[in-house]
Amino acid sequence: MIKVHNINSVISKKIKSKKLKPFDDKMLNFLSELSILMTKSTEARKNPEIMSFAFWIRRNNLIKLKKKYEIKKLNKRKGVGLLFHIPPSNIVSNFAYSLIFGLLSGNTNIIRLPEKSELMAKILIESMNNIKSINLDISKYIYFIKNYTDDDSSNFLSSISDARLIWGGDKTVNLFKRFKTKKNCRNLYFTDKYSLSIFDSNRISVINKMDLEHFVRNFYNDTYLVDQNACSSPNLIIWTGSKVEKAKKIFWSKLLKVVKKKYKLSFFSAVDKYTSSAIFSAKNNSISNIINNENLLIRIKLDKLNDNLENFRGKWGLFYEFSNKDKYKVNLPFSKKYQTITSYGYSKKQLEKLKKKSYLSSVNRIVQVGLSMEMDLFWDGYNVLYKLTK
Repeated sequence: MIKVHNINSVISKKIKSKKLKPFDDKMLNFLSELSILMTKSTEARKNPEIMSFAFWIRRNNLIKLKKKYEIKKLNKRKGVGLLFHIPPSNIVSNFAYSLIFGLLSGNTNIIRLPEKSELMAKILIESMNNIKSINLDISKYIYFIKNYTDDDSSNFLSSISDARLIWGGDKTVNLFKRFKTKKNCRNLYFTDKYSLSIFDSNRISVINKMDLEHFVRNFYNDTYLVDQNACSSPNLIIWTGSKVEKAKKIFWSKLLKVVKKKYKLSFFSAVDKYTSSAIFSAKNNSISNIINNENLLIRIKLDKLNDNLENFRGKWGLFYEFSNKDKYKVNLPFSKKYQTITSYGYSKKQLEKLKKKSYLSSVNRIVQVGLSMEMDLFWDGYNVLYKLTK
């Protein structure tokens, strides 16, 4: 029976790790069944972020991942043992994806649950406990812990773990680096990253109604759906080509209509967004204009890309934008913080040309708009399966 434990019960339990091979058949069957049950949940169906996770663990996708990572090369490997997961506090579904990393690699998992994730955790646990047809005692592989604040508990859990998955900003990572660990403990630090979008204005200027609907909906899911809190959510839009103003008018006007219909901006978020844009404009000389659409959509137009670009961050519908006539050569300042570029109007071949001419080797991923949140077993430079097996 899966449940949420308090920290003291986990500490006193003396958890023994169980190990499986990566993509163990019983685990795949369990996760496939979990996907089916979650998609049937009335509560889950009201939440697109939860439904995206349920869709990601469907059988077809798991089999695709298994083939992609050449599981035959991992046949002699098993999970490293006990994993300690520290998910970020601002992304509802992140704890669940981190858990799947651990389960697919054949490990036992301790997961500290952020308060923001309580509803999803409830749906996840109820669905797990309703799976009766799979011969696998999943409770031996999953230990959810209520959120706690004392460093001593994190220090203890770090000391008994064979690997740690730490998601968060530099402050969180530096804190956990201080804690005692086993000599051979493997640490995966998923630190704060910066993401952006590159749009071909020439393509958008002639876009048809159906494609525009799809494009804008996907962009909304990449951004507003998670309040731009995900490391893969774009902060900056770079417009390429010669039809920038026309493309902007088409795109932003359609997005605003969608936002008005679907997005609920809290008072706190509205104040924070307005204040952030005001402070930023006062401190930076690269701004040419600020456009505020009822505080639901704020656009800050830049006339140059500064070296400190990674500090130009948006939340709750605050975007920076820059025009660049050349479709393939974008002079992005170098940074190790870049994670994801979402694109529109570029074929695979054109994206390769863009990456080569713009020196984007430091960017981890370039994907189509709508796929920024799609998790993979290669993330932030880590081959997760290899890091969590031996």
